[in-house]
Amino acid sequence: MTRGVHLAILGFAFVQAVSPLRGQSAPSGKAPPPPLEVTLAYSSDRGTGSANSNFWMQGGKAEFSAAFGRSFSLVGEIAGLHVSNVNSANGGIGLLSYLIGPRFSYRGYSRFTPFGQVLIGGVYGFDAYFPNSNGLIGTPDGFAMAGGGGVNVPVSRRLAIRPVQVDYFQTQLPNGAANRENNLRLGAGIVFQIGPPRQGSVN
Repeated sequence: MTRGVHLAILGFAFVQAVSPLRGQSAPSGKAPPPPLEVTLAYSSDRGTGSANSNFWMQGGKAEFSAAFGRSFSLVGEIAGLHVSNVNSANGGIGLLSYLIGPRFSYRGYSRFTPFGQVLIGGVYGFDAYFPNSNGLIGTPDGFAMAGGGGVNVPVSRRLAIRPVQVDYFQTQLPNGAANRENNLRLGAGIVFQIGPPRQGSVN
């Protein structure tokens, strides 16, 4: 799929999920969150190459969220991204990232839950050669962080969908210049809720 198709699909899913929910809020908003959420998601990343050229990487991620109180949780994420042909240069690149950090979820609505988060960790590069002052590195690793948010929409007591998530995703890998890559990451997925069912959830 092209970049435009990805954005159109995510935008349509978001509008369809949110439009019937406008103006609806929980009567008291006191239903506790599930103690653990496991998310499996598709991910698309707009990367930056040499000479400020841009390309899109595709992949997925697994996410684990443990609740601490009503609004805050600790999130761990493992994600993989890959593109086989960067700007028609017959060369690919792959990234494997592992991040952890806090998430704030606003639970004032009965039918959807927006959230924001900041995650930090590391990234491992593969299937490419990364230039640095000593030459080329085949499998470098470095610092990574992601900050952004999304929305979860419950569809049953144990299941929710995430129609859209948008993150700023920074990696620090050798690139022959500043050794820092500023990326836009888009995603959507399925959230499995583990633990006692929430009161007032959709059946």
